[in-house]
Amino acid sequence: MQTDDDAKESWHQAESGGMLRNIIYGFNDGLTANFGLLAGMIGAAAQPHFVVVSGIAGVVADALSMGSSGYLAAKSEKEVYENERRKEKLEITVMPELEARELSIIYQSKGMQKEDADRMVEQLMGDKQAFIEEKMKQELDMDTSSIHPMKEGWVTGLATAIGALIPVLPFLFTSGIPAIAISFVISMAAHFGVGAARSFFTDRGFWKSGFEMFIVGFGIAVAGYFVGEAIVRFF
Repeated sequence: MQTDDDAKESWHQAESGGMLRNIIYGFNDGLTANFGLLAGMIGAAAQPHFVVVSGIAGVVADALSMGSSGYLAAKSEKEVYENERRKEKLEITVMPELEARELSIIYQSKGMQKEDADRMVEQLMGDKQAFIEEKMKQELDMDTSSIHPMKEGWVTGLATAIGALIPVLPFLFTSGIPAIAISFVISMAAHFGVGAARSFFTDRGFWKSGFEMFIVGFGIAVAGYFVGEAIVRFF
């Protein structure tokens, strides 16, 4: 008998994108935000050491912001799960027969024969905790086995820091036009790369997704540059 896990198509992505999605979107956020910040500093004709200081500050701020957001989002998701789990535990305690019948019907709705479904439910009823976890998974499609708030916070924060550091790197080794040119080239290449990587989740074309992110990065750089220039001119 094919189980629900076996029946899942391999091309579907798991758990809202999972850890890989956190890495890609964290990297993208850090890269885009700091690239725009540095473009603004360049537009404002800031001294090289101010550009570096602003860039490093941007790395730290972006990483802490995205890392804490990733942690809190995962923690909130886990808290929602635990709240639903308490409700499910109470229902099983008060009306076990009804809960067992519900789970059997869920199995049958997924293609399992009634006899097989009833037999599986009967086996699960021997272990209350296992029954609750299975009921949560089948009825509410909730599973926290892959949710680790602290890990998600660290991974997202680190990915953000790496992305944010890319535009800054050339300014750590050189200055002036060469640093600006190198920063622009590697940042735009990284924008294309992260856009292409996002196509893994969106099912859009590799080149189309990459080019779209390339245009976004270019637009942010232009906007940041002219904003910086305008600030110096009018303030």
